[in-house]
Amino acid sequence: MHTTGQNFNQLQPQERQAIPERIAVTLEQTARWAADEGETALEMVMHSVGHALTSVAEDLAENDIQLAEDVAVRAISLITTFHCRHPQYPFGSALH
Repeated sequence: MHTTGQNFNQLQPQERQAIPERIAVTLEQTARWAADEGETALEMVMHSVGHALTSVAEDLAENDIQLAEDVAVRAISLITTFHCRHPQYPFGSALH
């Protein structure tokens, strides 16, 4: 997916759907790491948000672009929170 110079709302629906789906995969991986580190609350939140993103990615991409973008930004904030606390873990490809 090449989106240089495009805003989220300018992407095609399939591209908008792919972004939260990739973030959800990263959230799930990061949630497992959080569990390994004893970050139970963060693990539960990331797992829940990842599952929700997977469930609604298509609908959001087609029907509520602003909400899709907002949820993606907030999900990335959860991932960033984990990495600030545990910088030894690599960032996932969904963030690049």
